[in-house]
Amino acid sequence: MTKSNTVPDAIQLKNLGYSFKGSALPILNIPTWQVARNERVFLQGESGSGKSTLLGLLAGLQLPTLGDVDILGTRMSSLGASKRDRFRAKHLGVVFQQFNLIPYLSALENVLLAAQFGTSGGAVARQRAIELLERVNLPSSLHGRKAAALSIGQQQRVAIVRALINEPSLLLVDEPTSALDHNNRDAFLALLFDILADRDCAMVFVSHDPTIGQMFDNHVRLAELNQVAGRD
Repeated sequence: MTKSNTVPDAIQLKNLGYSFKGSALPILNIPTWQVARNERVFLQGESGSGKSTLLGLLAGLQLPTLGDVDILGTRMSSLGASKRDRFRAKHLGVVFQQFNLIPYLSALENVLLAAQFGTSGGAVARQRAIELLERVNLPSSLHGRKAAALSIGQQQRVAIVRALINEPSLLLVDEPTSALDHNNRDAFLALLFDILADRDCAMVFVSHDPTIGQMFDNHVRLAELNQVAGRD
């Protein structure tokens, strides 16, 4: 039997079901969904639709109640918690809605902390972090400033760099533009696309704002994937 040389999808879901512990009612029921390598997807979902839960499953922060979540060819349920943590650090980048920067660490220290869990460290990681921070227009004069003292826009840039420092194959972005005005939102998205332009990285960008979807070639509504009755 000849082995296939096909590169596995970035994301492959099959018969995915998820219910909160102690509840018989599922919040997610997704028969199938695939995201190819290098594909950038806008996933639209209203508040309470299960989009943050889905991102948690994709990131391996939690496991499905039913079905399979395969990320980059690896079945997440086949890994223990510590192995999922290592897999996430090595292969995934996550930009959280609230950025989750450590406030008392500097911009550079926040990035280097993430680098410790990847494949590179020391001088190599430091040089890459500095180059990425400069790439997102965060000057060297701000690299040593504590995260709590940075503006929202500057914190966004640090969050992007932290997510990209380990050169992930999949980037998960959880509605980081919800508190921004249109100009700052569009600037953030333009920056994100620019950074990803020369990288071999798939992206799922989750938001409730349908106007953001106009910037993506692939626009998916969670309500079209999720077969749970009464959810959008």
